[in-house]
Parts: sequence; C-alpha cells; structure tokens
Amino acid sequence: MNMLKIVRHLGMVLGLALTSAKMCYAVDSYRFLHVHIDTLWYIFLFLLGVLFVPFILMAVLTWHYAESKADPKEQQTISVESEK
Repeated sequence: MNMLKIVRHLGMVLGLALTSAKMCYAVDSYRFLHVHIDTLWYIFLFLLGVLFVPFILMAVLTWHYAESKADPKEQQTISVESEK
C-alpha cells in the first residue's frame, strides 16, 4: 500500500514536470528525425539484413539439398535393403 502512494506521487511530480517544460525543446528534436539522402540507404541496408538475407539463405539451402538428394530408384533400393 505504501508503494502505491509512492508511485502515485512520482506520477504527479513527473506530470507537473512535463507540463512545465518549454515547447522549444521539442522543436530542437526535429533535427534528429530529419530525413536526408542517406535515409534510403539505411532503410535498404536494414531490409537487406532483415528480409533478404533469410530468403537468400533459404534458396541456397533448398538448392543444396535438392542437388544432394538421391534418385528415387536408388532410394527405393536402399529402403528395400534396409527392411531385410
């Protein structure tokens, strides 16, 4: 119960502090969110790492295992021999 009072008072203090902050500080934060010519490259590199690399890896692994797969006739003879 005591902790609830502390959290409530802390919330009131933070709320009052935020309302008394000057709005000019929010305008200065625009320079960190500004879009420039390098932004497209950052987006491309992010998508390359997150989206494209797993798909490329999946294609390479599928191709690798498709090549190493034995002939169906060979698989049938191997399975017949293993059942004996």
